[in-house]
Amino acid sequence: MSLLPRFPDPATERAFLIGERAERGVAIRALIAISIATLLSYIVLNPNHLPPEGVRDYALSAGALMAALAGFFVLTRTRFYRETPWIDLPVFVVMAAGMKWLALVLAAQAPTTGIPPHAMAMIQMAILVIFASVGFAGTFAYFLGWAVAVLGLFAAWLMTMPGVPDITRMYTLTNFSTFFVFALYFNWDIERRARKVFAATRALEAERAKTEELLYNVLPQEVAARLRAGEAVADAFSDLTAIFVDLAGSSELARKLSPGHLVKVLNHFFSAADSCAERHGLEKVKTIGDAYLAVAGGTASQGRDSEAAVLFARDLVARLKEIADETGIALPVRIGIHSGPAVGGVIGSSRLAYDYWGDTMNVAARLQGAAPLNGVAVSEATYFQARTHEDFVEQSLVLKGIGQTSVYVAVLDGLDAPSPE
Repeated sequence: MSLLPRFPDPATERAFLIGERAERGVAIRALIAISIATLLSYIVLNPNHLPPEGVRDYALSAGALMAALAGFFVLTRTRFYRETPWIDLPVFVVMAAGMKWLALVLAAQAPTTGIPPHAMAMIQMAILVIFASVGFAGTFAYFLGWAVAVLGLFAAWLMTMPGVPDITRMYTLTNFSTFFVFALYFNWDIERRARKVFAATRALEAERAKTEELLYNVLPQEVAARLRAGEAVADAFSDLTAIFVDLAGSSELARKLSPGHLVKVLNHFFSAADSCAERHGLEKVKTIGDAYLAVAGGTASQGRDSEAAVLFARDLVARLKEIADETGIALPVRIGIHSGPAVGGVIGSSRLAYDYWGDTMNVAARLQGAAPLNGVAVSEATYFQARTHEDFVEQSLVLKGIGQTSVYVAVLDGLDAPSPE
């Protein structure tokens, strides 16, 4: 990590600074409260030890410093503070001025306290530097510049003090420099760790977003939320419309095309079905080999009735004819549609998927087998809801496992496919 850390992306850097300053503000306010309490305690105790002028001077300087600290306390709770990192510099210039005043007042009381002026000044300024190592939040560059200036001014003041032996000057400056180095490292390390945590959190959030996106591709968002809450997901639907689409002649395609080319062709088919389902508000349930299952009126369906299912069928045939014109490969389909009650839910603990069960699904699958090429076969329940959208022909057929059934069929020419209303 560099000496002056920074994220390359300005937006990321800004997000880090806002978050870090909001987080650091809690610690800063705690230190401010401790500092004000300490100053107040000295104001209360000083009359027992200092002369009246010392008590007065200390109260004035400490009062000014407490006012500055209180202002800083309020500032840390504002949006301006969180979004304006450079404000740390003028704040601590004011703090340094206030602490210098206090240090000079205490230095003048050396005959009473027995603490030499240079030692008192070193103690006060060291306290300030340690406080600033927390107070400069996410702004190490500003802290470095400020701290170097404080060190330089302290050194200049110390060297010009009369009557101080050179050895005393050297040890005083060395001790203060030690505080200075510790404070710099502490501030730098806090920021370094904060940036690592921020970067790791961002990466974790990005991965979680990817995971959620993948999850929502498999399960409806509402269902995923229920599973996370530990609920058993099982729903009853009184009027669900199931749509089975089968790609006819896929075995012939598998013999004619290379495996890679076959996969591309199937991808065209399923992508067309997905886009048409989305267009008409249907919920894709799953693919079974070269078959495609969708529903209207399910958990994640926007198209709530049989009309959307029939419009989807016409739209899909039209799109597949366009693909055939583009690729030279015919993709004829048979589509079966039935409306009725069904049960939906998630079962098992691996490879989770929201599925539907019941006679409605079975009847739609049987109707698909009775549909003409590029056509649709619907049940009576579906026909009476969607008959105005297609010219159906009634037929009486025997469906496996169902028996004699009235089936309504139509060949879809794929032209002028309507848009969903």
